[in-house]
Amino acid sequence: MKKKYYWIKLKEDFFSQPYIKKLRKIAGGDTYTIIYLKILLLSVKNNGYIIFQHIEKTLAEELALIFDEDTDNVTVTIEFMRANKLIEQIENENEYLLPDMLSLIGTESDSAKRVREYRERQKNKPINFENQKTLHCNAKVTKRFFYKN
Repeated sequence: MKKKYYWIKLKEDFFSQPYIKKLRKIAGGDTYTIIYLKILLLSVKNNGYIIFQHIEKTLAEELALIFDEDTDNVTVTIEFMRANKLIEQIENENEYLLPDMLSLIGTESDSAKRVREYRERQKNKPINFENQKTLHCNAKVTKRFFYKN
C-alpha cells in the first residue's frame, strides 16, 4: 500500500497576518488559533475541504468531537473563519472549502520521498558514472548513454 505524505506550507509571517493577530487577541484566542490549525490539517487530505459527516448535529460539534475540543471554542473559531472568509460552505451542504488551503498543501508519495532522500544523500558525493548505482523508480525512465573519448 502506497503511503502519501501531506503537509501545510505556512508562511513565515503566519502569526503576523492580520486575521491571525485578530483571532489571537480575542479572549481564548490562542486556543482558537490551535483549533484553526487543526481544521487546516483536517482539510489537507481533501484538498482544502472539510466534509461534514453528520456524526453530530452541527459541524462545530462534529469537529469538537474529532479534535477533543470544547464545542463552544470550535463554534467561535468557525464563526471567526466565516466572518473572515477563511471557510465557505459549498453548494453541497456537507462540504466546506478553506480557500487559502489550495496554495498551502504539499504532498509526496513514498517513492517520491525515497528519491528525494536518495538525492540528498548523493549531493556531496563525487559523480562516478561507471560505479553509479541506479535507484529503483516506479516510472519509465529514458536511458542516457555516456560516451568516452
